[in-house]
Amino acid sequence: MILCINIIIKRDIFISCLITMIGLITTIISSIYLQFYTKIQFLHNNLFLYNNFYCFYTMILIIISIITCLIVFSWLKNLPYNKDEFYLLILIISLGGMINSYANNFIVFFIGFELISIPFIGLIIYNMCYKKSMEASIKYLVLSSIASAFLILGIALIYIDCGTLNFTYIKYYILHNLNNQNIHLYIIGLSFLLFSLGFKLSVVPFHLWTPDIYEGSPSLISMFLSTFSKSTFLICLYKLLIFFNLTEINKLIISNILLSISVLSILFGNLMAIKQNNIKRLLGYASIAHIGYILIIFIYHIKYPQNTFLTLTALSIYIISYILNNIGVFSIIYLHSYPNNINDKDCLYNYRGLFWYKPLYTFVLTVMLLSLAGLPITIGFIAKFYIILLGIYIKLWYLVICLILGSVISLYYYLRIIITLYLEPSTLYVTNCNIQQNNILYINTILVLITVCTLLLGIYPTCIIQMVYKVLNYHI
Repeated sequence: MILCINIIIKRDIFISCLITMIGLITTIISSIYLQFYTKIQFLHNNLFLYNNFYCFYTMILIIISIITCLIVFSWLKNLPYNKDEFYLLILIISLGGMINSYANNFIVFFIGFELISIPFIGLIIYNMCYKKSMEASIKYLVLSSIASAFLILGIALIYIDCGTLNFTYIKYYILHNLNNQNIHLYIIGLSFLLFSLGFKLSVVPFHLWTPDIYEGSPSLISMFLSTFSKSTFLICLYKLLIFFNLTEINKLIISNILLSISVLSILFGNLMAIKQNNIKRLLGYASIAHIGYILIIFIYHIKYPQNTFLTLTALSIYIISYILNNIGVFSIIYLHSYPNNINDKDCLYNYRGLFWYKPLYTFVLTVMLLSLAGLPITIGFIAKFYIILLGIYIKLWYLVICLILGSVISLYYYLRIIITLYLEPSTLYVTNCNIQQNNILYINTILVLITVCTLLLGIYPTCIIQMVYKVLNYHI
């Protein structure tokens, strides 16, 4: 509300950024206070369900918003119009992520779902001068509408069968009707919910929008979409699996669906990324493969729901790794294109010989790509190690082989980008692009911190494991 009043009275991009940052930081402080200094007692019929695990992921989402607000400030300053509204959209999306994290009712879940989806349509087309933004925005609008339709239909079918929209009551209903074979509508509705989240997570066969949206959006919007949106809906998927996979029939159906989607996503995403010469489209296809890797964690959770610690440790490490790496890569794409606000330099040829002109950006990009590939001394290696470990535990050897094969393929196209960075730069490229050294000190500082975290957590991952362990002490 304060931000809206500020925009009405006087437009000042710095003041709007400051108000947004204060609001987000205050939210983190209040979440920490709730987590460590109060004990909240919620009844089963509450719209929201609070515990420290959901609070932990809420703080991760807010930190993503804070980093985005800081990095995007220099981009917004060079826009000729619509500067302040960006932060308003960021706050609405952050609110939607918090609602989804704490939701204990399908109505609340749907509201959070839409609070995330609708503002992203505006963010994608935020820079009207940007090439392909209109096309990307329309595609995202249509597919978000389809995902919402699947979600509403799934909610309706579950309500018809269970007679309630409360997650806790649905869990009790299924638990007390384990021998009831007449819950077909519930299973169909749950499948529709998975399809809806499949659109948002861009897994095969709901993936076609991903490379087009990544390419058509400004690089910083693609960064926010690939980190905040994916993390939020992964948490939502985990929450659904906690409440709704009690019966053996449910476990069999959901695990088979996730298994098929995981294998297809890993293979398709990596194979399509090989031939891409546009770095943003390449990252879009790679994100499909990464979500396929994460689905292995959920398959393990379905088969061994009692081992929550290992499941959530693997999920936390992979999400944190994916967030750090995507922020680093997309920030470098933005900085390499700065101060050009019309089009990003997303063609791979534009990065040829980057090391000889911008060694800091080259080092950061190299570390991020090596982490995405899962090579040692990076947090990406620890994340891949946990994924392979879980694949071995569930004894699905063809899935492990698919995972290893996908990682080998991904190593090829990530190394292809890295090699390009250190080649001799083209004379034509140097002449036409007039490469400038950017003096955006605070963004460079953020990138250095992200790179250090990527390396330190890869060498010493115990701090994340201990943090997850402390959070799980309060888990349901």
